[in-house]
Amino acid sequence: MSRSKTELGEIRYNPAEQCFEALVTFHGTTGTRRVPSSFYAPLDTDFEVVSRALHQAAMSRINRPDSIKSRLEKAPQPLPKPQKSGFDWQALLHGHRAA
Repeated sequence: MSRSKTELGEIRYNPAEQCFEALVTFHGTTGTRRVPSSFYAPLDTDFEVVSRALHQAAMSRINRPDSIKSRLEKAPQPLPKPQKSGFDWQALLHGHRAA
C-alpha cells in the first residue's frame, strides 16, 4: 500500500499497562487502513518520541496477517447513467401514442 498520508489519532496513556495508545490511520491509493498502536513508556516521555514510536509500531503491524486492523476501500467509480432509448416502454404500457 503506498503511503500518501498518515494520521495519528488521539494519544492516550493507559496507566494500568503503563503505555501510550493511539489509532494510526494510513491513507493510500487503494483506501484507508486503521491500525491500533501502543508504546510502553513512562508518562513523562517526550511527545515526539511517543508519536514516532506509535507510528513505527503501527507500520510494523500493518501487513501482519494476525494483527487487528480495519480497512476501508475506496468506492469504485459510479456506473454511467443509462441513456434513454428510442423505444418508450411507459408509453406502450399506458397506451400513450405519439400524434
